[in-house]
Amino acid sequence: MSRRPLRFVAVAYAVVVLWLTVGPAPWRTRGYQLEGGILNPDAWTAPATWTTGYLSEMVFNVAIFVPVGLLAALLIPRRRWPLALLAGLAFTTFIELVQVPEPDRVSDPRDLVMNTGGAVLGVLLVLAARMVRRAGAVAAVMTPPAASEPPARVPSAATLGR
Repeated sequence: MSRRPLRFVAVAYAVVVLWLTVGPAPWRTRGYQLEGGILNPDAWTAPATWTTGYLSEMVFNVAIFVPVGLLAALLIPRRRWPLALLAGLAFTTFIELVQVPEPDRVSDPRDLVMNTGGAVLGVLLVLAARMVRRAGAVAAVMTPPAASEPPARVPSAATLGR
C-alpha cells in the first residue's frame, strides 16, 4: 500500500492547523498569558492557567490534534509508534513557541497539554484498530473452514429398522 496519499493528507492537515493556530487571526485574542507563555515556569504553576478558559476551547484543542496523532501513527512504522506520540508533542510545542511573541495569540500550558492529549488519543485509536484487525485475522485463521458439501445424513434407528 502506498503511503503517498496519506503523506499528502498529513501535510495538508498540518498546514491547516498551522494556519489556524499561528496564522493571521481575524479576531483579537484575549486570554490569560504570563510573559513568556509556556517558557515561563510560573505559567505552569499559576492557578489561572488551569482554572480559566472554556470547555469548548479545551474540547477543540483535543479534537484538532486527534488527526495529528492518527496520521502520525499511520505514517510511522508500526514498531515505532512511540515516535507518533513524540511527533504530536513536538508539533504542539512548535505551535506554542511560535505563539509566544505574537500579540494576538496566547501561548498557554493548558493548550500544550490538551493538544498533546488529542495526539495521544489519535495514536491510541490507531493502536486499538490494529489490535482489533489483528484479533480478527487470528480468529479467521483459527476458525475451521466451512464445509463445501452439506453434512452426510446419518441413518436413524427408525430408518434402519425398515
